[in-house]
Amino acid sequence: MRGSTAIAVTSGKGGVGKTNISVNLSLALSKLGKRVALFDADLALANGHILMGVNPAKTVVDALKADAPLKDIITQGPEGVKLISGGSGLTEMMNLSTANRRKIINAFGELGQDVDYLVVDTAAGIEDNVLDFVHACNRVLVVVVGEPAAFIDAYASIKVLSQSGRVSHFDIVVNRARNEAHGKDIFKRFKAIVERFLDANIYHVATVPEDDQLNAGVSRCNPVMLSAPNSRSAKAIMGLAELITGPKATPVNEDAEAFFASETAT
Repeated sequence: MRGSTAIAVTSGKGGVGKTNISVNLSLALSKLGKRVALFDADLALANGHILMGVNPAKTVVDALKADAPLKDIITQGPEGVKLISGGSGLTEMMNLSTANRRKIINAFGELGQDVDYLVVDTAAGIEDNVLDFVHACNRVLVVVVGEPAAFIDAYASIKVLSQSGRVSHFDIVVNRARNEAHGKDIFKRFKAIVERFLDANIYHVATVPEDDQLNAGVSRCNPVMLSAPNSRSAKAIMGLAELITGPKATPVNEDAEAFFASETAT
C-alpha cells in the first residue's frame, strides 16, 4: 500500500449507525493485521470512546489548546486501535475556525509512519467541520439506511462534496437492512437518485444487516466485532474491511490537503 489511507465515515443525518460502523470497521481492519487509528471527529459530541468501552484522559481539544502532538493524547483501544477522541459537550468546538481545523489535519502527518489506516468518524451533516475532515480523506464511506429522510440527507452530502471538485468516489454502506437483497434494493434506489442529478461515482461496498447482537454491543459498550465476531453484522463489516484492503478495492480520492498528504503523494 502506498502510504497511509484515511477513511471518512459520514452520513447526511444522525442516527444511522455511523459511529458504530466506524468503531467496528477500525477493529476489523486491526484484526486483518493493519495498524489502525480512529479519529472521533465529532468535536462537540464525540461518543466513539463510549462504544469502544474506553475512557480517554485527553482529547484532540487538549492537543489543540496545548499545541501538543497527537501521540500525547492517544488512548489505546481494543485490538491495538489507537483512539484520538474528540470533545464532548464543548459548544465552542462546533464552529472551529478553518485555521484550527487545518492545524488538526496537519497534526496527523506525525502518525503517518505508525498507522496504515485512519478511520475518521465525522459528525453528521454538511457543516464546515464535517466537509474539511471529509475532504482530507482518501476514501469516503457514506452510511445510508432505507428511510426517505436518510436518502435526502445522504444525497445532500454527496452533492456538496462532489460539487467541490475534490471528491468523486463514494463508497455506500447500507446499514440496518433486513438482508443482502434488501440492501441491494436500497442501494439501487439510492444510486438512481444520485446518478440522475449528480456527477459522482458511487459503489455499494457493504450491507450491514439489522442485528440484535450489534445493538446489544452498543448498549454494553462492547463492539460486535469483539462481542459477537460470528454475527451477521460483524461478518458484513469484516467483509467491508477485506474489500477496502484487498485487490478489488474501489477507487480512492486524491487531494493535496489530505491527512498524510506527504505519504500519499506520488
